[in-house]
Amino acid sequence: MKKKVCALLVMALGVVGCASEITRYPVELTRARQPEDKILVASQTVPVHPDSGYERSIRIGTEFVDAGGIAQGSILKPINAVFTVEGAHMHEAYLVVNDGRLVGFYLPVERSFSPLAMSIALPLEEKGVPK
Repeated sequence: MKKKVCALLVMALGVVGCASEITRYPVELTRARQPEDKILVASQTVPVHPDSGYERSIRIGTEFVDAGGIAQGSILKPINAVFTVEGAHMHEAYLVVNDGRLVGFYLPVERSFSPLAMSIALPLEEKGVPK
Protein backbone atom coordinates (compact mmCIF):
# COMPACT_ATOMS: atom_id res chain seq x y z
CA MET A 1 0.00 0.00 0.00
CA LYS A 2 2.84 2.42 0.84
CA LYS A 3 4.38 1.79 -2.59
CA LYS A 4 1.11 2.73 -4.31
CA VAL A 5 0.78 5.94 -2.27
CA CYS A 6 4.41 6.88 -3.01
CA ALA A 7 3.97 6.15 -6.71
CA LEU A 8 0.81 8.29 -6.87
CA LEU A 9 2.56 11.11 -5.01
CA VAL A 10 5.52 11.03 -7.40
CA MET A 11 3.20 11.05 -10.43
CA ALA A 12 1.17 13.95 -9.00
CA LEU A 13 4.31 15.98 -8.36
CA GLY A 14 5.51 15.24 -11.88
CA VAL A 15 2.28 16.55 -13.41
CA VAL A 16 2.29 19.69 -11.25
CA GLY A 17 5.95 20.35 -12.08
CA CYS A 18 5.45 20.39 -15.85
CA ALA A 19 5.42 23.76 -17.55
CA SER A 20 2.44 24.62 -19.72
CA GLU A 21 2.70 25.18 -23.43
CA ILE A 22 2.88 28.81 -24.53
CA THR A 23 -0.13 30.27 -26.31
CA ARG A 24 0.49 30.64 -30.02
CA TYR A 25 -1.52 31.13 -33.19
CA PRO A 26 -0.49 30.35 -36.78
CA VAL A 27 0.08 33.53 -38.81
CA GLU A 28 1.07 34.47 -42.32
CA LEU A 29 3.52 37.18 -43.25
CA THR A 30 1.68 40.21 -44.61
CA ARG A 31 4.81 42.16 -45.45
CA ALA A 32 8.14 40.91 -46.72
CA ARG A 33 11.40 41.47 -44.90
CA GLN A 34 12.98 44.89 -45.41
CA PRO A 35 16.64 45.41 -46.36
CA GLU A 36 19.04 45.17 -43.42
CA ASP A 37 20.41 48.70 -43.91
CA LYS A 38 18.29 50.03 -41.03
CA ILE A 39 19.25 48.68 -37.60
CA LEU A 40 17.19 49.44 -34.50
CA VAL A 41 18.78 49.31 -31.03
CA ALA A 42 17.12 48.87 -27.63
CA SER A 43 17.91 52.10 -25.77
CA GLN A 44 17.25 50.59 -22.34
CA THR A 45 16.79 47.16 -20.76
CA VAL A 46 13.14 46.09 -20.79
CA PRO A 47 11.88 43.24 -18.58
CA VAL A 48 9.33 41.02 -20.31
CA HIS A 49 6.85 38.80 -18.49
CA PRO A 50 5.38 36.28 -20.95
CA ASP A 51 2.27 34.44 -19.82
CA SER A 52 4.34 31.25 -19.45
CA GLY A 53 5.91 32.76 -16.33
CA TYR A 54 9.52 32.59 -17.53
CA GLU A 55 10.72 36.19 -17.34
CA ARG A 56 13.05 37.50 -20.03
CA SER A 57 14.78 40.83 -20.66
CA ILE A 58 15.51 42.71 -23.83
CA ARG A 59 18.91 44.11 -22.97
CA ILE A 60 20.09 47.61 -23.75
CA GLY A 61 22.13 47.58 -26.95
CA THR A 62 20.30 44.62 -28.51
CA GLU A 63 20.14 45.24 -32.25
CA PHE A 64 17.21 44.36 -34.49
CA VAL A 65 16.40 44.29 -38.20
CA ASP A 66 13.00 44.27 -39.83
CA ALA A 67 12.01 40.67 -40.56
CA GLY A 68 8.60 41.36 -42.09
CA GLY A 69 5.14 41.92 -40.77
CA ILE A 70 2.07 40.07 -39.58
CA ALA A 71 -1.41 41.39 -38.82
CA GLN A 72 -0.37 42.05 -35.21
CA GLY A 73 2.62 44.28 -36.10
CA SER A 74 6.18 44.46 -37.40
CA ILE A 75 8.56 41.58 -36.76
CA LEU A 76 11.98 42.57 -35.40
CA LYS A 77 14.71 39.93 -35.54
CA PRO A 78 17.57 40.30 -33.02
CA ILE A 79 20.95 40.23 -34.78
CA ASN A 80 23.43 40.37 -31.89
CA ALA A 81 21.50 38.16 -29.46
CA VAL A 82 19.17 35.18 -29.40
CA PHE A 83 15.80 35.73 -27.78
CA THR A 84 13.63 32.83 -26.60
CA VAL A 85 10.30 32.27 -24.90
CA GLU A 86 9.79 29.23 -22.76
CA GLY A 87 6.88 27.08 -21.70
CA ALA A 88 6.88 23.30 -21.96
CA HIS A 89 9.48 23.88 -24.70
CA MET A 90 11.91 26.65 -25.58
CA HIS A 91 11.15 28.61 -28.77
CA GLU A 92 13.33 31.04 -30.71
CA ALA A 93 11.40 34.31 -30.79
CA TYR A 94 11.46 37.58 -32.70
CA LEU A 95 9.71 40.64 -31.30
CA VAL A 96 6.36 41.82 -32.67
CA VAL A 97 6.02 45.58 -32.25
CA ASN A 98 3.02 47.79 -32.94
CA ASP A 99 3.11 51.58 -32.39
CA GLY A 100 6.30 51.38 -30.32
CA ARG A 101 4.96 48.66 -28.04
CA LEU A 102 5.95 45.02 -27.76
CA VAL A 103 2.71 43.08 -28.32
CA GLY A 104 4.09 39.55 -28.53
CA PHE A 105 6.53 37.27 -30.29
CA TYR A 106 6.85 35.74 -33.72
CA LEU A 107 8.07 32.15 -33.50
CA PRO A 108 9.87 31.64 -36.82
CA VAL A 109 10.17 27.85 -36.64
CA GLU A 110 6.46 27.43 -35.90
CA ARG A 111 5.39 30.42 -38.04
CA SER A 112 3.21 31.46 -35.13
CA PHE A 113 2.41 34.49 -33.01
CA SER A 114 2.51 34.32 -29.22
CA PRO A 115 0.75 37.35 -27.68
CA LEU A 116 1.58 39.14 -24.45
CA ALA A 117 -1.38 39.70 -22.11
CA MET A 118 -0.32 43.36 -21.83
CA SER A 119 1.82 45.25 -24.33
CA ILE A 120 5.07 46.86 -23.14
CA ALA A 121 6.67 50.13 -24.24
CA LEU A 122 9.81 49.28 -26.22
CA PRO A 123 12.22 52.21 -26.61
CA LEU A 124 14.19 51.76 -29.83
CA GLU A 125 16.62 54.04 -31.63
CA GLU A 126 17.91 53.82 -35.15
CA LYS A 127 21.58 52.83 -34.94
CA GLY A 128 23.69 55.95 -35.12
CA VAL A 129 20.63 58.21 -35.02
CA PRO A 130 19.40 59.02 -31.47
CA LYS A 131 15.66 59.72 -31.22
